[in-house]
Amino acid sequence: LFAIWAAHRPAYLATVAVSKTVDLWRKVEKAMKLRGPKLFIGLGVCPTGWWSDPKETVKLDALAVDTGIWPLKEYVDGEVRHTYIPKSRKPVEEYLSRQRRFEHLFKPVRRDDIIAQIQREVDEYWERVQRSEAST
Repeated sequence: LFAIWAAHRPAYLATVAVSKTVDLWRKVEKAMKLRGPKLFIGLGVCPTGWWSDPKETVKLDALAVDTGIWPLKEYVDGEVRHTYIPKSRKPVEEYLSRQRRFEHLFKPVRRDDIIAQIQREVDEYWERVQRSEAST
């Protein structure tokens, strides 16, 4: 969705997470100063659909960001910039294991191959981000 919107060159586009409130409010303030189409794509933890404990809603939101599964970024003036880069990403398993929607990765047989693949894809994403930001 982010890439589709960015291809249409909106005035502003950002991903947000409620667990990172400073990042969220900075993006809102920036967007309010711009004219034209804007979109915020928010991570919406759904305890019912994700089969997670409602008490863990903000923790799951934070884990999605801190594992690197949900990158916080913005698009302005044709440029994508990551607004929060986890310094030491947590393993994706911490995020996946807290939700029954991913139970098939852990029971009846633990699928280390798939968990490792997910981790690899997240790591590769962030390696591309670091290479891209190092070259600018």
